[in-house]
Amino acid sequence: MQQLFMNVLTAVVVAMIGIITKQLLPYLIQKKEAAIAELRKTKWAWAAEIIEAAVRAVEQTVAEGVHGDDKKRIAFEYIKAAFFGSGIELTDAQIDTLIEAAVYAMNEGFSELYVPAADGVIDATIE
Repeated sequence: MQQLFMNVLTAVVVAMIGIITKQLLPYLIQKKEAAIAELRKTKWAWAAEIIEAAVRAVEQTVAEGVHGDDKKRIAFEYIKAAFFGSGIELTDAQIDTLIEAAVYAMNEGFSELYVPAADGVIDATIE
């Protein structure tokens, strides 16, 4: 009788573990994906802030005779130096695009560069 009771109890415990795992696993996977997305969004926002700061710094500190492509090159060098060893890898084309966006935002009077962090492009580039 005791053996039968132990077998039934073991079966119930195994079934409960299976049910809990089946319900808990998708929830944990969803939370993991949300955490990764938030981390990527944070990194991307940090990258946008660095780029915007570099563009504003170049605009404020570069001599009067320097314009256009020369300012862009100086900002590009600042940005590359800031990202070196940071774990955030951006291609030259991405940096170029973000510099253009920061210049546009600054010229239009926006207070900060808007970066839509939910785009798949961002997730593919910053890890």
